[in-house]
Amino acid sequence: MTNVAPLHNQLGQPAEDVAKEAPDDLVLWSVTTIIGVLDKPALLYWAAEETARAAIASVRSIPARIEEEGEEVVVKWLRDARFRRPKDRLSSADLGTVFHEAANRYALTGERPGREEIEALVRQKGGPGFEGVDHEANTVGLMLDRFDEWLQRFTPSYQAAEVAVYHPRYGYAGQADAFLTVQGFRAIVDYKTSREPYDSRGNPKTPYPEQVALQLAAYRHAEYAAVWRPRRTEKWRRRYYLLSPLEQEMAVPVPEVDGGLAFMVTPESCEAHPIRCDEQVFRYFLHALECFRWVQHDSKEAMAPPLEVP
Repeated sequence: MTNVAPLHNQLGQPAEDVAKEAPDDLVLWSVTTIIGVLDKPALLYWAAEETARAAIASVRSIPARIEEEGEEVVVKWLRDARFRRPKDRLSSADLGTVFHEAANRYALTGERPGREEIEALVRQKGGPGFEGVDHEANTVGLMLDRFDEWLQRFTPSYQAAEVAVYHPRYGYAGQADAFLTVQGFRAIVDYKTSREPYDSRGNPKTPYPEQVALQLAAYRHAEYAAVWRPRRTEKWRRRYYLLSPLEQEMAVPVPEVDGGLAFMVTPESCEAHPIRCDEQVFRYFLHALECFRWVQHDSKEAMAPPLEVP
């Protein structure tokens, strides 16, 4: 299926989530957190759709709830529908995480994860009492079928997977899904997943180029790659990567590539889209980084207290 020729015997390891940083750690913003500063209209429609679904599912009980709990409580409950996950479905992010893990094991070992292994990954993400193990394992299995078909068509050579990269000078870090070579093209890779194969207009879903190009450019032009198990933490729903002085000494350069590939994987299809992630795109990412810095930090000092009469 694929050829495995590691760039380094430790390059590419799954990240470890930790409670907080050590005293001498550099705390670096996650690339995906930075790109979150971009406008994402699709998320607005998704959030509205989740609210509408919650309202329809509870249409008979809503009047009684308003009378018993009050309008504000019910409004908040509907508003937060997007944060609630059904008991028998993983969130889109968790489904993507399960596929990433399974795909990386498959690509690097050449052995497709079995049903029990996939179910274990789903159960781990679903947590205690999760009722959708069988359904979600089927969904991931279909995604792996499509991924396998792509691998058989193009027979890429994987060099590494789950590679954490760091740019201390600009204060960011992230994790590239893979480095591979296909048809002589050396690529840095990001997997995108969706349980829905088509968008609202009936077109096959594709990655969002305005986001994934910046993401891959940031990874490609980072200064260091990890040869240890990377550490990351989360605060206020924002992700950070941690880098100690010892880790910085151990780091190796980010592998050279010719460009990027963004996979779009659904239960019905798998396609890899070439993505520009050159110096010009990296400069656009740096603009996004400064916008993020403005929104999250510097803007806090832009407004003084109200004027007072002397």
